[in-house]
Amino acid sequence: MNKKILFTLLFLSLFIVLSCKTAPEPVEEPVEEAVPEEVIEEPVVESGQTQTPVVEVKPEPPKVNPVSREEIALARQALERAEMVDASRFAPELMAEGYSDLKKAMDLAESDPDAARLLLAGVKEKADKAFDMGRNGLKVEALAALDSMKTKLLAINADKYSPEPYGQVLDQFALTRKEIEAENLIEARKAMALSKTKANNLYKILDENIRWIGILERDSKAYLSDAEAEEAYLWADEEFNQAGFLLSQGMIQFRQYDLKGSESTLKEAKFRAKNTLYLTRVRKQQADNDARLMQIQMELEEASTLMIQTETGAIKEASPWSGSDYLDKNPLLDAKTEDYEAEDSELIEYDLTKVIEEEEEEIVSSSDGVSTLLEKAKDLWQQAIAERNAGNYGKSKELLTQAEAYIRAYKANAVGKTYTVVYRKEKTDCLWRIAEFKEIYNDPFLWPKIWQRNQKAIPNPDLIYPGQVLIIPPVE
Repeated sequence: MNKKILFTLLFLSLFIVLSCKTAPEPVEEPVEEAVPEEVIEEPVVESGQTQTPVVEVKPEPPKVNPVSREEIALARQALERAEMVDASRFAPELMAEGYSDLKKAMDLAESDPDAARLLLAGVKEKADKAFDMGRNGLKVEALAALDSMKTKLLAINADKYSPEPYGQVLDQFALTRKEIEAENLIEARKAMALSKTKANNLYKILDENIRWIGILERDSKAYLSDAEAEEAYLWADEEFNQAGFLLSQGMIQFRQYDLKGSESTLKEAKFRAKNTLYLTRVRKQQADNDARLMQIQMELEEASTLMIQTETGAIKEASPWSGSDYLDKNPLLDAKTEDYEAEDSELIEYDLTKVIEEEEEEIVSSSDGVSTLLEKAKDLWQQAIAERNAGNYGKSKELLTQAEAYIRAYKANAVGKTYTVVYRKEKTDCLWRIAEFKEIYNDPFLWPKIWQRNQKAIPNPDLIYPGQVLIIPPVE
């Protein structure tokens, strides 16, 4: 039995050895690394306690972080900043896209904050670009306006007729250009407003003065023309020649840019020309009447030398009569021109600074009694009428100018309505939202009107406070 077992084992050993030599080598295949499974350790349960089944906890999905109000406010402020430089006028497409993207971002604020934030970033980028375009546009526009005003003044020779006030205007222009080049927005606007005021005042005053010289020339020529048609060279030859000479001299002074000298000479020319026409007409009438008087006198004197028979048949002797005795006591007065008396100048003075300062002072002081401004204007107007009826036309014009300043000051303080700022948890008041209210302007883009009218109370348009009372100026 043992021999059989040994033989079997020997046979098997030999078979195994032969099999190892002839078998092909196995091809190695890539083996994926085994990922170690998460081993969840079961709590050790002490004897006598019931084992609680372990529940596998899955990780929570990431939380969505919605867009905050502050992020939206920053984008809106960027657009409002651009509006301050009229970006909607100089970059309308960018501003329209900015407002459209802002609305989309607000709609996606909770559902897709990532997309909303991307839109808000684009809004700020567009607003900043629009701000630059608006600022540059205003700068170019302002500089062009200064050049235009200067050209307008030179067109009426302001530099020659009124060199001193023209120099004042140029100084103001230079200051304005400096603020514009420095891009000081608020100061540049103030300087530009002052430049326009001074330039417009100078233009209006000079234009009025030139027009006044033209009126004097026109009237003088008209009187001389009528006098000539009535043969003034026969009836008032000396006065006619004198008036013509003064008219010519006055226009020479005008062409030499001497307004005061021209006015003085032309006033006398007008006076002489008017009197020439008067003398011509009166002397012609006097000549006709005198001829008739002389004719009647001669007939009377002739009749006085005759004897006559009375109604009773009696004869009356002649009693010669001469009208010369009566004329000696009551002479026929020849029409004479009045002596010319120089009048005060009616040219408007060029004290531009005084005009502006008085207006500004009235507007500032009007806060103490705005209601009295219109009454003052009415009183000045009544005084002007009295001066006009008394023939004091220069004084009348001065009073009317003052009345106009009071009227402007009164209108500058006009208040359409007021609004009290309200705090709300949602959609709290801001100038943009207030202007959007139907009872205010129904247009959010008009918010700068509220800010400009209340700049003393709200120097920063982004900062208004609950309970603050704002003046809402009317839309003109």
